[in-house]
Amino acid sequence: MSSTTSIAKIVLLVIAALLSGSELELASAISHSTCSKYESNMGATFDLTDMIRAPGQPSYVVEDGDLPCTKVVEQNFTYIFNVCGAVADSIPEKCLTMSGLSSAGALQVDKRDSSQTDDDFCFVVGSYSESTTTMALLNADDPTQGLSLTYFGDRCNHPPAQRKFTIELTCADKLNPVPSHAFENSHCVYTVTIPSIYGCPVECPVTNRRLCGGNGHCAYDYDNNKAMCFCNHGWSGADCSTESSTASSGSSLNYSPALLGLIITLFVIIAVLVVSIVLMIKQLSAYREDIANYQVLKGDEDSTVV
Repeated sequence: MSSTTSIAKIVLLVIAALLSGSELELASAISHSTCSKYESNMGATFDLTDMIRAPGQPSYVVEDGDLPCTKVVEQNFTYIFNVCGAVADSIPEKCLTMSGLSSAGALQVDKRDSSQTDDDFCFVVGSYSESTTTMALLNADDPTQGLSLTYFGDRCNHPPAQRKFTIELTCADKLNPVPSHAFENSHCVYTVTIPSIYGCPVECPVTNRRLCGGNGHCAYDYDNNKAMCFCNHGWSGADCSTESSTASSGSSLNYSPALLGLIITLFVIIAVLVVSIVLMIKQLSAYREDIANYQVLKGDEDSTVV
């Protein structure tokens, strides 16, 4: 009886462990999903799933620091980071023994202008956590400008402050998300910019490896309150991949009602000006003729008096 009870307990423990592992995996999936999917509530949705670097994949790396248009040449630092997750790879040896590395979303490495790595300084400038990581639009009035993702890191000194690492994902027709620059605009506040399609709402589709099919641009429709592709002349569809018959034949032009109204208004104004100028010329001619007749009559009167 006791052996049967022990076996039952073991089975229950195994089932509990399996369920616990499943819950952890589910929690991890929800965590990544919550960060990687962002709904602006303005008709613009963002999906960063493909930007998350898994273990075995290289982390994002950028070396920069010198602020543009300043007299001072600021020091360069190397930033290693991940999107919606902890740094998984490309971690320098000097950072491997740091506390908090398992949740580090972004690292800053100070190479101290030396090719040697044993004297490098390493800091956790941003930790990835579901409770502290924040996401926001770069422009609250125009979601097609892009999205920002902010991590909060450890404390820095001189003066004491909490480090903050922001990834700005700007909307651009670039498939490969490569960091363009990294600046420390204020004390212990770091900003990395990545122009790519991931900074564009999914309502602006990618077709033929181009944003809006390469035949339009992503912008916000304030009339319908949603992000969309505005197609170039001769193209249509949600992704601007459908060529219109007028564009292919070139037989006619597709003017909008507003443009037609403007053309008609300009035509009326020009016609009124032409008529006014003609009337003025006629009036001037008549006036000159009256002056000439008056001078002739006056000359006859003078000769009569003499």
